[in-house]
Amino acid sequence: MGDSQLVKLNLEPNESGGFVDIIETYTNLGPIVDMIVVDLDRQGQGQLITCSGAFKEGSLRIIRNGIGIQEQATIDLPGIKGVWQLRVNSAYDNILVLSFVGQTKVLMLTGEEVE
Repeated sequence: MGDSQLVKLNLEPNESGGFVDIIETYTNLGPIVDMIVVDLDRQGQGQLITCSGAFKEGSLRIIRNGIGIQEQATIDLPGIKGVWQLRVNSAYDNILVLSFVGQTKVLMLTGEEVE
């Protein structure tokens, strides 16, 4: 679950005595356990901070380039454990199911309103 590497296997040992040369390393973000969008500079250039990987390869990763994030709504709900989106009679997901330790809430998005 760590990063991936492109390696070259040599017939003869290299200068460190090994038979493997690392050609390139590719960052692996998965699995993403949690994430948050932040705009530290308040310039509209959001960054995604992820809790990525697992076990000894776990890390915090910051994704800056190549993402266009527009926050559509914000709801402050302390203690939330899970969120799932559903689509009912709509072209887009319009229902959020929110899971807490002792209860489940269902929110329906209708235009600009949350019911």
